[in-house]
Amino acid sequence: MARHERGAIMSLKLDHLSVSYGHEPLVSQLNIQVKSGEFIGLIGPNGAGKTCVLKTIAGLLKPHKGTASITGRNIHSLPARQRAKHIAYLAQNRHMAWSLSVRELVSLGRAPFRSSLGRFSADDELAIDAALHTAHCYDLQNRKFDKLSGGEQMRVHLARALAVNAPLLLADEPTTALDPYFQISILKALRASALSGKTVIASLHDLTLAKQFCTRIWVLHEGKLILDETPETAFNPDMLARVFDIRSTDHGWEIL
Repeated sequence: MARHERGAIMSLKLDHLSVSYGHEPLVSQLNIQVKSGEFIGLIGPNGAGKTCVLKTIAGLLKPHKGTASITGRNIHSLPARQRAKHIAYLAQNRHMAWSLSVRELVSLGRAPFRSSLGRFSADDELAIDAALHTAHCYDLQNRKFDKLSGGEQMRVHLARALAVNAPLLLADEPTTALDPYFQISILKALRASALSGKTVIASLHDLTLAKQFCTRIWVLHEGKLILDETPETAFNPDMLARVFDIRSTDHGWEIL
């Protein structure tokens, strides 16, 4: 089994969490608790604060009020190496400045676990292989990343995040640039990660896929969490109208 914090039951808590850019509030007063095994769909219109929330949980943005903690430890007080073992983050901006092979890039997910000699163990190699298979890019592993299509690059970045084998996986728009087959495949992989005991939080634009795959829905609107429900109750007419200016019909979504 690939290494992570074995035996620990992951819990995530956001306690009165607020984040600002300068004097401009981005997200306000988030009070949320999350346990292991949940697949949370983070939805909301552009500019609602989804990326800000994920970056803050990942430890990349510091809150100006409140705390984010994982298994009782303040995320922003953890050493970077420890944080990287606990939290895998698939960013929205996935530009790579280096010309790496696919396998080299995916292996970066195991960097926090390398020995003092900088070597990967057999467990690390197994984790890399498993991630490549799960993200449907094993056959691409010897190709240069910068020669791949946008959809292929997206799958490789997901494989890097999966290779961490962290108890918490954050994914910012993981289905971007993917065709329907791979959108469904990737969301199945994320759901399987949650079923295995990990916690997954993914920002999604496709409401139908969010309803199909997620176990819990967070709705962000104007920097505030206005709904935290199961998919069965989250996608109600009031929410769809208030947040997205749409309604659900027998033929799909319609603009109000």
